[in-house]
Amino acid sequence: MSYLLAIEAASDACSVALHHDGDTLQRIEHAPRMHSKLLYPMLNELMAEAGIKPLALSGIGFVNGPGSFTGLRIAAATAQGIGYACDLPLYPVSTLQAMAQQRHQQHGDEKVAPLMDARMNEVYLGEYHLQENLMRPVQGDRIMAFDAPAQHWNLTIEPADLVGVGHGYHLDALSKDIVNHLKQVEADQVLEAGSLFPMMMDLVQNNQGIAPEQVELSYLREQTHWKTIKQQKALKS
Repeated sequence: MSYLLAIEAASDACSVALHHDGDTLQRIEHAPRMHSKLLYPMLNELMAEAGIKPLALSGIGFVNGPGSFTGLRIAAATAQGIGYACDLPLYPVSTLQAMAQQRHQQHGDEKVAPLMDARMNEVYLGEYHLQENLMRPVQGDRIMAFDAPAQHWNLTIEPADLVGVGHGYHLDALSKDIVNHLKQVEADQVLEAGSLFPMMMDLVQNNQGIAPEQVELSYLREQTHWKTIKQQKALKS
């Protein structure tokens, strides 16, 4: 298999990773609001370490949301640029799914509720369970008020069976009747680009790559500030 590239810029950290024949190379920097300055130098360093050029890639994965508005656009634009230049398929992955998958890979947990601070007094919430070696959504990612009561979390299982991951769990106003009953909480998780590879390889095997112009980002809010290249062309015509 050729090299797969993964890009993560939806969180405060910025990371890139290469996967080839079961081995992974990765760069990660915790630098909020510095993604645009860090991403390309990190990519160049990673390619140099692997001794390859972008044409050696067979596909590019990136987190397509939810997450930082600017970070998502930077990751998507970078993936699109390389995809266009090298005629490569892209593989979008939910940020919350990547968080759940990373928790499973590192600690073996099979039921995870990732939570991200969405600002504006809101959080992004997901619920993922292990199915056929992948953390898969048991319901759609959603956005809600960070002080929403327990019944608004709409979890499919009892909190005591779930592990919570993500900086959203640092918020003091969270509903304590759920948070205090979670099996465990990893609020300081740093999302790594390498966690995208299991989902990417599943998409590769099922021939579910997309063309660069088909990229759509998931903000879970009104998406008026971002348009795909295809949508931009339609507005101009």
